[in-house]
Amino acid sequence: MSIIPTAYAAEGAPAAQQGDFTMIIVLTICMIAVYFLFMRPNAKKRKEMQKLLDNLSVGDEVLTNGGIAGRIVKLPDNKEYVLVSVSSGVVMQIKRNYVVAVLPKGTLEAVAVDKTVAAKK
Repeated sequence: MSIIPTAYAAEGAPAAQQGDFTMIIVLTICMIAVYFLFMRPNAKKRKEMQKLLDNLSVGDEVLTNGGIAGRIVKLPDNKEYVLVSVSSGVVMQIKRNYVVAVLPKGTLEAVAVDKTVAAKK
C-alpha cells in the first residue's frame, strides 16, 4: 500500500511546477486584458471630459446630467460652478462637473416648446 501514495507524488511534482508557470502566464494575460478593456477606455473618457469642461465658454449651449439644457451666461472665477440660463429670466448655478455635453448652436431654439401649444394644454 505504500507504493500508491509515492507513485502519485512522483507524477504530481513535475506537473505542479509546470502549472505554476502556466498560472503566471494566464494571470499576466488577464491583467493585460483588464487594462485594455477597462482601464484604458476609462482614462480616455476621463481625458475627453476634462477637455470638454476646460473649454466651456459663455454662450455655449450645454446639457447637464439631469437632462437640463441651457446656455452658459457666466463662468465665475472659482472654476467650480457655471451659471446656466434655462429660460428667459431663469438662471441656475450648477457644478461644472454636471455638464455632460456641449450642444450644437441653435439646439435650444429648435427644441423650444411652442407657447401656444403649451397654453392649450
